[in-house]
Amino acid sequence: MKYRFRATRTFWRALGKLTPQQQQKTRTAFRIFRQDPFDPRLRSHKILSLSARYGRIIYAVEHRS
Repeated sequence: MKYRFRATRTFWRALGKLTPQQQQKTRTAFRIFRQDPFDPRLRSHKILSLSARYGRIIYAVEHRS
């Protein structure tokens, strides 16, 4: 299954404000996400309130190294 995703302008701005070490970890997580959004390392989960609002399932991810 092919998933659609888009990093928002806000995401890229926030990324620019992080320390270089945080940016590197974020870029690593984003690479993992692009390959497989449900990779166990990302701890994918549904955001029920947004899913209900938009009428489709919205996911969020966490990445801890």
